[in-house]
Amino acid sequence: MEEKPQASFGARAASQDTRLSSASGVIDALGGTKTVADILGVGQSSVSNYRKLGFPARSHFVLSKICADRGLDVADAVFGGIRLTPLAPARAAAAVPRTQALEIFTRNGFTALATPVLQPAAPFIDRMGEEMRRRLFTFTDPAGEQLCLRPDLTIPTALAYLEKGESVLRKYAYEGIAFRYQSRGAGKPEEFTQAGIEIIGGATAGDDSYADDATVLRDIMAGVKALGVSQFQLRLNHFAMLPLFLQGLGLTARAVSRLTRAYHQSANFETVIAQMVAEEARQLAADTSLSVNLSGPTLAGRSPQDIQTRIDRLREDANAGLSQTQADTITRFLNLSGPLETVLREMIQLAPEADLTSVSDYWRALRDALSLDDLQATLSLTGGRKMAYYTGLSFEIIVPTLGNQSVIAAGGRYDDLLQALGAERALGAVGGAMALERVDAAAHLQKGDRS
Repeated sequence: MEEKPQASFGARAASQDTRLSSASGVIDALGGTKTVADILGVGQSSVSNYRKLGFPARSHFVLSKICADRGLDVADAVFGGIRLTPLAPARAAAAVPRTQALEIFTRNGFTALATPVLQPAAPFIDRMGEEMRRRLFTFTDPAGEQLCLRPDLTIPTALAYLEKGESVLRKYAYEGIAFRYQSRGAGKPEEFTQAGIEIIGGATAGDDSYADDATVLRDIMAGVKALGVSQFQLRLNHFAMLPLFLQGLGLTARAVSRLTRAYHQSANFETVIAQMVAEEARQLAADTSLSVNLSGPTLAGRSPQDIQTRIDRLREDANAGLSQTQADTITRFLNLSGPLETVLREMIQLAPEADLTSVSDYWRALRDALSLDDLQATLSLTGGRKMAYYTGLSFEIIVPTLGNQSVIAAGGRYDDLLQALGAERALGAVGGAMALERVDAAAHLQKGDRS
């Protein structure tokens, strides 16, 4: 009976001997400075400093999770009190496809990058658009900083890139949990796993950006196929098409800007068009009134005609209305969907004055780079509008049999995002991600169909 306390004491002593009580010990246990630098997406010099100063708070969750998964015993103080339970065997088995997804991308030249689950809320609030802002889980920490659970991994990857202080091309791969609020009864999970890639610092739109776009699209499709989904639909869009089309209709710069902003907020687009039609009607009434009032003698050295010309010029700059005919044409434009060449031809028929040469050339270059024929991809003007930071290509990979969770992967180009987040200039950037739970569901469904 007296030996049991001794055995217990021995176990505690052994546990204390193996417990990692410093950042340096954790770094060595995880494989050394370079390995940890790759995990966190920082330079080796930064990790060397961590040995002396401890890990920054933004890395605590990521590293504590990795240590837990590997069964490492880490003292509470090393990660600021965060301690995670190691994965249960059943959970570990479920995580295997996720590891496979990341390996698919790293084999193709992408560097694995881990980003914190907790993120500053401001970049997401400012840049993701109204639809996504409503889905953020936000809170204020004890220091008063507004934080959020990351709703996707693109902005965290962009922020990690900027932290390096570079402006060179980098290719990142990642996988991790994301969180988005869903209305009750929507039948969609609020926590899901993303695996994806980002190319940052490459060509911007108009500079042969199709090459990086093709790389991302090709690798995301390859990832989907490697995880067991052989049957899917590819839906493409390009956010330069709408402004070019609107300019071809003769709309003012203000009207084009207003409609383009609303376009990214897809739920409000039809409402904005109706408002602009009503504003046009009121403007026409005002025009008639002005013409009557200005039919008098010279005013302050200017004839009524001079004043009318000046008013017309100001109105041209400020007018944001739409005629009903223009509104109907825009609606027909947005309803276009089908093979590439068919949609391009119909766009030109709707707005003969629109200069669509640049987007036409882009689509054909992308098609040739991917060796896609028109039967494999659909060009749809309503696709990919959930992320307000998209500036060029957007794509969705769809499995219709999944119902309201049919989009299993998506992505696009976001050349303006890095500068908005603090870069000195616009940097070419494009990426895409798979929703792994949806990919897994589609794979099981299609496997059942084949059996």
